[in-house]
Amino acid sequence: MGIWDLDAARVAKVRGKPLEEAVALWDREPDQDLIGEAEQQRGGVLGRFPIHEWPELPLERYALGTTVDDSFCKLMEFRTPALGGIGGGSALKHLIYQKGDGSWYYRPEYANEGDAWDAVRAGFVRGFELAREGRWDDIDEVPSIKPAASLRGKSFFTYFSEQLLPIYATGFQAHFFKLLGGQGAAPNGVGGCRALFTLAQATGQFEGWHPIHIAQFLRAWSDPRVGKRIVKIAPGNGAEFWEACREGGYICVGWDEVGDLKRFESQEDFKRAFAEAYPDYAPSKGSAKANELWTLMELQPGDIVLANQGMSRIVGIGEVVEPAYAWWPDRPGSWAYHTVAIDWEDRPAWDIDPIKKWGMTTVSDISAEEYKRILGGSRPGGPPRPGPGARIPPPELLAEIGSAIERKGQVVLFGPPGTGKTYNARRFSVWWLSERSGTEEAATLLGDQAVFRRAEDRLSTAQVERKVWWVVANPAEWNWDQLEAEKTVQYRYGRLHRNYPLVQPGDLVVGYTANPEKRITGLARVARGLHDVDGEQKIELEWAGRVANGLTYAELAADRILGNSEPMRFRNQGTLFSLSSDEADYLFSVLRERDPNLPVDDTEGDGIGQLTRVTFHPSYTYEDFVEGYKPAPTGTGQLDLRMTDGVFKQVCRAAQADPDRTYLIVIDEINRGNIPKIFGELITLLEADKRGLTVILPQSREAFAVPRNVFLLGTMNTADRSIKLLDAALRRRFAFIELMPDVEPLAGKVGDLDLQVFLSELNAKIAATEGREKQIGHSFLLDEDGQPVTTPEAFAQRFRYEILPLLQEYAYEDYSELESYIGPKLVNA
Repeated sequence: MGIWDLDAARVAKVRGKPLEEAVALWDREPDQDLIGEAEQQRGGVLGRFPIHEWPELPLERYALGTTVDDSFCKLMEFRTPALGGIGGGSALKHLIYQKGDGSWYYRPEYANEGDAWDAVRAGFVRGFELAREGRWDDIDEVPSIKPAASLRGKSFFTYFSEQLLPIYATGFQAHFFKLLGGQGAAPNGVGGCRALFTLAQATGQFEGWHPIHIAQFLRAWSDPRVGKRIVKIAPGNGAEFWEACREGGYICVGWDEVGDLKRFESQEDFKRAFAEAYPDYAPSKGSAKANELWTLMELQPGDIVLANQGMSRIVGIGEVVEPAYAWWPDRPGSWAYHTVAIDWEDRPAWDIDPIKKWGMTTVSDISAEEYKRILGGSRPGGPPRPGPGARIPPPELLAEIGSAIERKGQVVLFGPPGTGKTYNARRFSVWWLSERSGTEEAATLLGDQAVFRRAEDRLSTAQVERKVWWVVANPAEWNWDQLEAEKTVQYRYGRLHRNYPLVQPGDLVVGYTANPEKRITGLARVARGLHDVDGEQKIELEWAGRVANGLTYAELAADRILGNSEPMRFRNQGTLFSLSSDEADYLFSVLRERDPNLPVDDTEGDGIGQLTRVTFHPSYTYEDFVEGYKPAPTGTGQLDLRMTDGVFKQVCRAAQADPDRTYLIVIDEINRGNIPKIFGELITLLEADKRGLTVILPQSREAFAVPRNVFLLGTMNTADRSIKLLDAALRRRFAFIELMPDVEPLAGKVGDLDLQVFLSELNAKIAATEGREKQIGHSFLLDEDGQPVTTPEAFAQRFRYEILPLLQEYAYEDYSELESYIGPKLVNA
């Protein structure tokens, strides 16, 4: 039993509820056995490794890979699940370990393993001294153990369990730190465990609770994961190992020649070893198979595993539990020693429509849509459950972007075309903003496409310039009194047709009543734009308030500005009309003079959300982004130049007025604009240490600063422009994260063509002639649901209309070069 083994019924009682209510509903009794087990495991560690023996502890008793069966690191990672898990990932977390060939891994600043161990051991000894003094944060600054946050956290919880919480993953610590009211940057390692303990106690809700009780409750109350990963794993040929897997609570696969995956320093190190162990695989195919096996290392508790038999049968479904991946050379059976611990559901097998790519893969990711189809086939036990997963960006990528953007303030995702830069930018933006806001759905929104879209719509800037609409109600059909009474209405589609698709949630609505009043009588907001209701197109309005002494038709017609507005030009013969920003500003100033208690502040609803998206292009200017003079209607049929705020300036103004929330601007194709001209003096203001510094803008002469709660995330296609050609000032102020082609999602064949081999070989040729920055991304061969194309017709369309034009561009009409890419059968040089 380990921490996080939570019953679904217990979780359902508290998930998403206010803290005080959730604590009252939480039953601690089921965790008593876990606490007893934890104390027993803790006692075993303390008896084997008492603090006073650490100064003389030999390396063999500490490290993984030695002949000592119960070394300290082995106990921490594999033998003490009730104290919390630090499984997954490579052995690097242990700072020093012995490899399979007998050599030692240690950090490069040390000359040999002896020097490395002296430093690591001294680091632990110093950490124990600091713990006795209550200097918890200082432990994480001890240089020799600083790189091992999760090991450090669990080790010190083991020795000082009454003063820390057993939550070790950096992302988990940051998640709960914010939920419990922590301010500023979340600490990690031992400081994170201590901060969570202190914050939990400060709530007054956990008096007398064991730290494990608190940790179990927090995970049930708010799951910190960004989404569950769903994979299928074949338990041997024809599911030959299924019965052993089901009874033993694991899934197993082969490729045993490479040995324990945890011994490798990195995935690249593992891939080299895989290629040496299995030389018969072609390089690209071997890389794909290596990626399949490495997936076992990436699985985390809570992820979902489907055990398949061939292409059309599911024999089991379950969740990954601690310790997740483990190398088990003593597993009953003659091979397949790579295992992952699984809590299998008690369900019979069921048949599904064949999934052809499964015929060639042992391990495959499953998208949300595919998962729903699998569960919906012949699954027994009622209607299909909603799929929790989508094609989620790797958690390590989300963490990397988050860390970089919080440190620098702005990040660029760059890489060849089709590598998922915009896809990942969208999903990171919504997840990160939701997570920083403490939104409950942050933990799951990337796993459900519908939830993700709703969250994206809610966060997004619908339009930077506020829109105001004029809606006419005919009392013979419907009047504003009805909206006042019912609060919302699905308003019919009418004239002017061109306006309806432009309506966005949050827009203001001026309510005009036709005969007999013929005057402005109310105000509303748009709750929902144009949508289908029982086969009819409608917009949804919500009541905002009544207008006293609203302007009459005669007054409107006689007004020098409003008399030329769209509703008056059409004599209010229609339903939905648009007001320009100048007309709206003027109208509200008049209405406020006549009714000081005007129910709506027209400065609200300016469309600035926490997430704003723009795309740079060659004609995009400083005036668009920051400020400048632009033509504006005067109300007399003529145009005048007016100083207007650009997108970035408006977002910064909104962020200054709302310092407790995070604002993010996503700039797609950032390298297609003239960046020095677009940013102007912002190049200086974007620097982390210049945030809040005030300058005078050259055109408006206004004081301006970039708030600390505004961040930028750009995407850049390196086929258009290399990162080396970017302005040096921009490169210094942005962090750059590269996204390269990934053949892993392309497992499967189209006819006799292996998509992984095709893309790998094509990119090898492109990289050799044009450079790595112009390779072809994997998304060219993926459908909207993230699945690879499956028919020759679909592949032919992608190749002919998307990939081939890029190759022709690279070849610059040199058909001999084009022939080298795709062969003489397709190109007559």
